[in-house]
Amino acid sequence: MHRVRLFRLFLIAFYVQQAAAVHAQACVADRHGDLVCGEGKAAMRVVADTTSPSKAYAFAWRSEQGLPSGRDQPPSGVENLLIRISDGAVLAKLGGEYWATEEMRANRTDLLAAWSPDSRAVIEVANSRWDSDSFAYYRIDGATATKLDLRAVVEPVMTARLPPRNRQGNSFRVREDLPVTLDARGRVRFTAMLYVPKSETSNDYKVLVNVRTQGGKPSAQVVSLRRVRSN
Repeated sequence: MHRVRLFRLFLIAFYVQQAAAVHAQACVADRHGDLVCGEGKAAMRVVADTTSPSKAYAFAWRSEQGLPSGRDQPPSGVENLLIRISDGAVLAKLGGEYWATEEMRANRTDLLAAWSPDSRAVIEVANSRWDSDSFAYYRIDGATATKLDLRAVVEPVMTARLPPRNRQGNSFRVREDLPVTLDARGRVRFTAMLYVPKSETSNDYKVLVNVRTQGGKPSAQVVSLRRVRSN
């Protein structure tokens, strides 16, 4: 009986420790109403307008020295992440380095999330000054997410539409100022451009990509590509 009692006490203590660890990383609203997950150098801040329709997932950012306060120096070693809001669990590391506080934000950098209606998948558009540093699809499965690089699928198809003499030296950018959508059937719609930075020439295309998942692995195919006038 004594051993049984000790074992039960051990289980209770283990459960309390696990619950405390989860709670310590949970995302809670700060004084401005923004979600912050965890504390110290492990703290993460949820990026505005990236939360899933189910409110279960979001994009967040963290830095190697923790979250800055007030008008501190801009953070260094920034990572963008796909997280679960209930416990702050990191499902995947994203490809951009976007960050924002109440007082400051990353210069010439944007981070866009386009969610599927069921919140099981999301498109990441991480733009810096000239390029889309990351354009990717993430399929969520429990505590992990599988990544598919959409830029690697789309950019060669767009480049092949250009005359051979114009295929070198282009930047690839998904237009964050135009809609990026992901529907329930895995169809991704967006507008992307190939252009030479600081030039007046831009080759813009409306693109439709189909994403399918088989055996837990997503794959993508460009279904349509239509040249549009840049604006």
